[in-house]
Amino acid sequence: MTRKGTKRIPASRVPASLRGEASLALLGVVGGAVTALLGSLLVARLLAPTERGHYASIVVFMTLALTCLEMGGEVGVLRGLGEVRKEGTSFSAGYLAWTLLASASVAAAALAVGDWTPPWLQPSWLLPPCATAAVYGGLVFRLTTGMLVSGGRLRRLIVTRTLGNCGPVLGCLLCVPLGFTSALEVATVSFVAQAVLNSVLLFRLQQARRSLLHLARHGRGRAAWRRNVALVWCRGNVDLHVLNGSTYVLQRSDQMGLSVVGADRTLGIYAIATNVSEVVSYLPAALFPLVSRGQPGHPVDLRRILLLLALCVGACTPLAYFALPLVYGEAYRSAQPAVLLLVPATGVLAVGRLFQGVELRDTGRRRTLAVIAVAAAAFEFTAVFLCGGAGPVAAALACAVGYTAFTVWIMLSRTTRRSLGARPGMDAVPVQGGASARDTVDG
Repeated sequence: MTRKGTKRIPASRVPASLRGEASLALLGVVGGAVTALLGSLLVARLLAPTERGHYASIVVFMTLALTCLEMGGEVGVLRGLGEVRKEGTSFSAGYLAWTLLASASVAAAALAVGDWTPPWLQPSWLLPPCATAAVYGGLVFRLTTGMLVSGGRLRRLIVTRTLGNCGPVLGCLLCVPLGFTSALEVATVSFVAQAVLNSVLLFRLQQARRSLLHLARHGRGRAAWRRNVALVWCRGNVDLHVLNGSTYVLQRSDQMGLSVVGADRTLGIYAIATNVSEVVSYLPAALFPLVSRGQPGHPVDLRRILLLLALCVGACTPLAYFALPLVYGEAYRSAQPAVLLLVPATGVLAVGRLFQGVELRDTGRRRTLAVIAVAAAAFEFTAVFLCGGAGPVAAALACAVGYTAFTVWIMLSRTTRRSLGARPGMDAVPVQGGASARDTVDG
């Protein structure tokens, strides 16, 4: 029996379609990883370790604000477009309106903070444009990628996700001739450049242009777009939003703890180790379409993916250790011991995220999964807050313990026990936006 809105595909055709989708997803993830690492390298070369710690604090808390306002991210946009597919322009217009409202609210809040900001958020007049650009650019990027996935335009999605991490690259290239050397200046220029680029990517979509005209002509006289935005929250997206937010906090609670405790130089060194170690997390992200397919209780065999992830961790750990000072400079050599802990810990977290995805698909237990992520994040934040001042190695150890606790808890709390079994001969493959099964991925 198939689920509503699905097509039954013979077993002989399923592997080929899945391999095609995984290849496209891998290209998109690789492109994003390359630009992210290049941006990390340029920022590290431009800023000293202490200023690099300030930059990490700015990015972490600005991204936290974005996560609180994004309405479930790309998956939320997909759900909204699916629920109101007959009048999708109304939803897109509503999300654009929400983007402007959220950005303006963040700018007002940043302006109200004023002199209460820490020294690394000075000059304070740069804080409102920095916060506004960070939130606006992120929300526009979510809408763009959601519309591309909904329409099955995966090749266009590869380019969009690759350019989606180019903000630090563009920012650093602009900061050099401008003579900017503070963390807030670099962050502001980077966020503004990314916001402009994301706007260009969005408005090149025909549907987005129609939505903008719809909003301009009927923004106040018609309440359809407001109802459609509310629809995303009312039909279960709140749990998904909380789950996404708690997972982000889990991944960044270590840096939040170091920022709160005031260990700026330690955070600068630790952030580089984190950037390098997160390379191993791109693999499960690329292969997630293979995991999320199939009928509940019968996902694609995870054992091969876990084996590939283990091989990736084993190869990346020594490579990252020896390459880090050569690539980032001698100022960050002290990050080498932290890398030895963070690369395997990130691999453990990737395993937890894979099982989290399967559990979410099989049972939809968003609240339970969110509670697990929040508890693990709180434990990790407390551990880093208590021992993070001892250095990047102590922070990495606390992070590794938090990631391990999260993964073990996810695996022990599973309500389905067939996720490592073989897939059935017939799979139900969701088809979104009228695209063919070969050109579609799950949100």
